[in-house]
Amino acid sequence: MAKKPYEFDTRYSDVEQDLQDREHRIKTICFKVCSKCGETKLIFKFSLDKRNLDGRTNICKACRSREGLNYYYHNRVKMLIKNREYLKANKENRRIYSKRYRERHGEQLKENASKWYLENKEAIKKRNLKYYQDHKEACKQYRKLWIEKNKERIREYNREYNLKHKIASQGIA
Repeated sequence: MAKKPYEFDTRYSDVEQDLQDREHRIKTICFKVCSKCGETKLIFKFSLDKRNLDGRTNICKACRSREGLNYYYHNRVKMLIKNREYLKANKENRRIYSKRYRERHGEQLKENASKWYLENKEAIKKRNLKYYQDHKEACKQYRKLWIEKNKERIREYNREYNLKHKIASQGIA
């Protein structure tokens, strides 16, 4: 039967209404049940996934993390071998990538290292002291060798130090 020009086709309006209902339903969902642990959790506890209707994975982040750790511990040797093979095969690419990364993020890396050092200063001192006590003779020999190789550097440092402190002490008096 042919459609009359004044008749309205309702099929398209139904599709539009369904889309609007779906958008509204997605916006109002705040909780979701994890298919692994069965707990009801807030929606942001699930990773994003375009393939699902609600745009989130069915397993919560905590369960996925546990799965990843479990897989790692059961397949640790296999993964380490695979990683080592990858690094050997892509040594040059990794070197280039690391160099670029350090160039682009040098300040941030220095800042992070400085921050880490300040947070771990006491532990570092303890570790260094323990190493020195365990390897006293080797440390003394290394120090003598360094002094021998850097005599000129030490002399220059001492000259600058003495000049600086003589000027400072004369300025104070």
